[in-house]
Amino acid sequence: MPTQRYSYTAITLHWLIALLLAFQIALGWALEGNNTPELFARYQLHKSIGITILLLSLARLAVRLWAPRPPASEGPAWTRALAGTVHWLFYLVMILGPVTGWLLVSTARVQVPTLLYGILPWPHLPVGHGWHEPAESIHGAMAWLAIGLFLLHIAGALRHQWLLGKPELQRMIPFARGKAAGAAIGALALVLAAFAAGNMAYPDKGRSAAEKPAPRLAATSTPPATPVALEEKATETDEAEAGPDETSQPLADWTVASGGRLGFTARWNDEAVDGRFSRWRAAIRFSPDELAKSDIRVTVDLASADTGDGQRDDSLKSSDFFDTSAHPNATFTARDVRHLGGDRYEARGSLDLRGVSKPATLRFTLRIDGDKARVAGTARIDRTAFGVGQGEWAATDAIAAGVDIDFSFSAMRPAS
Repeated sequence: MPTQRYSYTAITLHWLIALLLAFQIALGWALEGNNTPELFARYQLHKSIGITILLLSLARLAVRLWAPRPPASEGPAWTRALAGTVHWLFYLVMILGPVTGWLLVSTARVQVPTLLYGILPWPHLPVGHGWHEPAESIHGAMAWLAIGLFLLHIAGALRHQWLLGKPELQRMIPFARGKAAGAAIGALALVLAAFAAGNMAYPDKGRSAAEKPAPRLAATSTPPATPVALEEKATETDEAEAGPDETSQPLADWTVASGGRLGFTARWNDEAVDGRFSRWRAAIRFSPDELAKSDIRVTVDLASADTGDGQRDDSLKSSDFFDTSAHPNATFTARDVRHLGGDRYEARGSLDLRGVSKPATLRFTLRIDGDKARVAGTARIDRTAFGVGQGEWAATDAIAAGVDIDFSFSAMRPAS
């Protein structure tokens, strides 16, 4: 006798894909709005769900082709043809939709790598940018086709079950060998819950950018005061003119010890995003008694930017931000070092970033103990002055123009 129910494998794959499709369609509608951390997270989840649907759909297609299944429902030829068309179009949507999304990611101007659920790397397709626009059009069409097929599929199942009195839902709904009404209602509720979950995934944590107050970091290249200077404003006093009260120290080349920090803080939708550069080097010739002859040069490997999110870090390397393929390093050079009083100093120079050179100032505290020194300081730059943030990222409503820099390190000079 022919089988009367689908296999447990087919049933499991059917409902997993159904729930993921409902979630994915709703999530796709939420991929709009300002460039916020929540929107970025939604995109990453959308990619992960899409690849999951692709893999499950290929498995489901293999089961359909090779595993036994119940015979097709009896009825007029047009209804059987429509049912067959809906099923095969579903396979088209479930496979072509994720594939075109994969093409979109692979041909995007900003090459953001895909990490499935933030864990498993997924490669880009080796195709040219010319595939981008066709893939975008087909991907959008697949979304609308999926919605139409969903409605047709549900309507057809309900028609067979209750209008025609054919117990076909029992063949696919788990634990529905008898009356299927309760199981059908439960299954429909699960699909609706998956749709609602997709619409609420990663909700924006605040108001829209237009409703938010101005970012706290102003678009200016004027550096903020250091933590010490917040307690006591630096002024051009006799103390500052006098220089440090120390034994005369000769000009020396200082060697930066390992373990130093060079960090940065940007604001994305008024939320702090902290990062650091893991590779940088400094050439420092300095003496508190010979500031006129002192100079500082710091070179930063921009590809070493680390914000704790690999996909965001790779975006920073792209042509929209640091463009590390063309400009791998940023360099700060200062030959104007001034004493502000006590252990507070200021280094005025220029920052060369992304092929643009602009004036920049660092303020720092310096404590020298014998041949060892401890340095900590801050600066602020305007990223837009250097072209960091192109296209949609050039605006400052989502990512503020001002970026805070902080650094701390120890250094040694040759023994006297």
